[in-house]
Amino acid sequence: MSVEHIIILAICSFGVLHGLSLGISLLVAPQLNTLSNRILGVLLIVFGIRISKSIFLSFTSDLDMLFITLGLTLILSFGPIFYFYTRSFLQENFRINKGDALHFIPFSIFFVLNSLSLLSKDFYLNFGIYFIYLHFLSYIIYSFIWQRRYRAGSSISISRAQKNWLNYIHLGVVFIWFSYFMFLLDEVVPYIMGPITYSLVVYPLSIWAFVHKVLMPKVKKYQNSRLNKDQSVQLISELEKMMKDEKLILNPELKLQEVASHLKVSAHALSQAVNENFEQNFQHYLNSYRIKSAQQMLNSSEYDHLTISSIAYDSGFNSLSAFNAAFKKNLQKTPSQYRKERDE
Repeated sequence: MSVEHIIILAICSFGVLHGLSLGISLLVAPQLNTLSNRILGVLLIVFGIRISKSIFLSFTSDLDMLFITLGLTLILSFGPIFYFYTRSFLQENFRINKGDALHFIPFSIFFVLNSLSLLSKDFYLNFGIYFIYLHFLSYIIYSFIWQRRYRAGSSISISRAQKNWLNYIHLGVVFIWFSYFMFLLDEVVPYIMGPITYSLVVYPLSIWAFVHKVLMPKVKKYQNSRLNKDQSVQLISELEKMMKDEKLILNPELKLQEVASHLKVSAHALSQAVNENFEQNFQHYLNSYRIKSAQQMLNSSEYDHLTISSIAYDSGFNSLSAFNAAFKKNLQKTPSQYRKERDE
């Protein structure tokens, strides 16, 4: 084996070992115990197994065909796992349910047929391998679109580092996919570029993640608060009643402290109750009420004589731009589009 091959083998092997050890750490380390980390750990382990097969295939000439095809089949699990990771990273209450098993139907079918040696080499060369890689690509694209839409339409608080992490990990997976897929197109790039790309992606990504602490569990907000769940629910009940009876939302200058004073509680307690029960901050909570009021006017022909601007001010917004932005964030359409759809 030449010096060049030894260096390439070392780069690829250490990359796989690093990914596998990181994956195991995310699964078992108590300080990293979150669902998103466990899913990422599984993804790194299955990636490591797949990349290992590529290394063996690059440096061994007599690899069993069953081992090769099972390695390809494993790729059909990458997409669903990556999609679940994207969702679990953004959605604190995300859980994998029985219906999610449907995502693994292609993997299951290929795995069973491979295990029974019912899929030939010609099947893979003419169809199977392209289906497998395009299946993975479709999940990469869908995961990226989903997370962008979710962030745009949700009031969740996400740091710049977390946004960057999602973008970087998507980009890294695309690089790995691209290096393998280009080999299929008349071997435009060498097959060994897949494991090399994986190593060049997993090292900087893992270092960046730990430097910016994006894999560390979020510290629970209000964990030292004296307000318990029952008190929180009761406070929200009083808040909802007051919002309906006193029409406070019509005051564009309404502040958290003023509402808390009406309810005879601290601003911190009211903020906690809104955050826990609606998963949004107080300002977004107020805006959601104002938008409901605006929707009622936009849906009724009784208010057709009013301009969008008038409806905005009558709903409690202090500017048309703030109204348009909040309306689109909640309903994914502008007030003008909403009114126009009613008339169609």
